[in-house]
Amino acid sequence: MKNKYYGKSLFFAFAISILFLFQNCSDENSNENNTESALTETPVVKKLIEMGYQKEMIKEYDKFYLVQGDLMFSKNINDYSKKGTLNRHASTNNLVSSTNVTSMTVYVDPSIPTGGVDDWRSAITNAISDLNNITGSTVHFELSTSAASDIIIKSDPSAFVGLNNVIAAAGFPVNNQPYNQVLINLDFNGNVTVLEASKRYNMVHELGHCIGLRHTNWDIRGEGVGPGANLIPNTPSQDPNSVMNGGTANSSWNGFSVYDLVAIRYLYPTPPVILPQITASGTDYIQAGTSIINWNYTGNLANADVDSIMWWYTKVNNNGEAPYVISWGATGMFMSVADTYYSDSGNRTSNFVIYFTIRDTSGALYRSGNYNIMQKGKYKLETAY
Repeated sequence: MKNKYYGKSLFFAFAISILFLFQNCSDENSNENNTESALTETPVVKKLIEMGYQKEMIKEYDKFYLVQGDLMFSKNINDYSKKGTLNRHASTNNLVSSTNVTSMTVYVDPSIPTGGVDDWRSAITNAISDLNNITGSTVHFELSTSAASDIIIKSDPSAFVGLNNVIAAAGFPVNNQPYNQVLINLDFNGNVTVLEASKRYNMVHELGHCIGLRHTNWDIRGEGVGPGANLIPNTPSQDPNSVMNGGTANSSWNGFSVYDLVAIRYLYPTPPVILPQITASGTDYIQAGTSIINWNYTGNLANADVDSIMWWYTKVNNNGEAPYVISWGATGMFMSVADTYYSDSGNRTSNFVIYFTIRDTSGALYRSGNYNIMQKGKYKLETAY
């Protein structure tokens, strides 16, 4: 859903350098090779072309398609449906659910050495700590000794055939879960020795992909909209210091940029602080017939991003409907229109609940209290301008 709020926002475009691999746990832990084969125009290939990728940039392997050198796509066409995605504003198309993102287990496969120049284990531990320590975010990874973990980190030389300059690969969330693999190229750049700070940088980068962060510089790299290139407010069109920039395999870890933190807090915020300020003029009980309810934001939130205001609406006893955004911005009006059911059939009324969410310029999320309206008859609210 796009609106004026997005139009005034600048790009920090995130999400995947790599997409849906395979979801089955037995497939995740398989030792089968992923060998390249001649491209056949399957439904998935057609889908990738529809998404804006050039056919000549698509390579087929046993278990996945590799696009533009480091984007992995599932070979299962069902993974490209909208089922299991989240209705998030200003994000990539799929994210990890708010429940799952708080506890994502990570297993380091034995294919990653425990010593020597190819040992990435310390870098993985530090990268997990870096992501877990972001204040104002619910993102949390946990190292695990179980091969049935949410994310498997391993080496797979067959996946990097002809991709000497790709240091690692990961994917995009599927069905509210983090992407299930990170592959490391232990022969990167002619088997050059990778510094510890670079390993750490790349692990943060790939785990960022697993939770839905896109390459910040996706547009100037010509990667296409693909899995979603949605807008994040309060971020610049480009961020040279972002850990999520593509083509940065040789970079060393120097912490998150200011806008990396804004973006992660925006996508995975801690529970919102409840604010009391919300006003909507007019009575809280409306007679049958079309009515107008004016509303406006009157809060005094420091560093408020007024353009981020979303007005949410639902009915009490709402017939299973979830709250949804009815309008955006600081001012406007709601209009009641005929509906198909009473939310209170005993009193033959419709009971409305309205509230708004707002962010400050650092990306922290706030929520107002509820404003309740009752109307005689079968009614719902729509926005009038």
